[in-house]
Amino acid sequence: MSKRASLGMGAALLGAMLWPARQNWRPREHRTDGFPLSYYPMFSAQRKQTGTVVHLVGIDATGRRRVLHYSHAGTGGLNQVRRQLRKAVATGRAEQVARTVAHSVGRRGTRGVCEVRVVSGTYRYDEFFAGQPGCVREAVHASASVPGS
Repeated sequence: MSKRASLGMGAALLGAMLWPARQNWRPREHRTDGFPLSYYPMFSAQRKQTGTVVHLVGIDATGRRRVLHYSHAGTGGLNQVRRQLRKAVATGRAEQVARTVAHSVGRRGTRGVCEVRVVSGTYRYDEFFAGQPGCVREAVHASASVPGS
């Protein structure tokens, strides 16, 4: 009897794992995804070729650019601060963010940075993850001078 129970439990587990795969054959607008049975659309969905990210850029006295660490803009993890930056730009608070980051850069003495910019950059994923810049376009939302630079 224990062998039958084991086979039954194994078949039930295998069925539960494969059940979400039926979503792949439904029309896209009728697909549903949910915990705990997921067909993992984050791995199977069609991806765009580009993505736009709001981030911080530091400019030194010679005009060289450098991406600044997200911790200058806020506390929390990278994704949390990234969302905060995007929301600040969307609500018209980019100038305030630029000034706050400029003061943080000045306090930390970040290697020669004399200007801070809040920018949105659109990047080609394939090029970016291959180690190339891949920047399609960039928009500067605000800038601020670093105090004491």
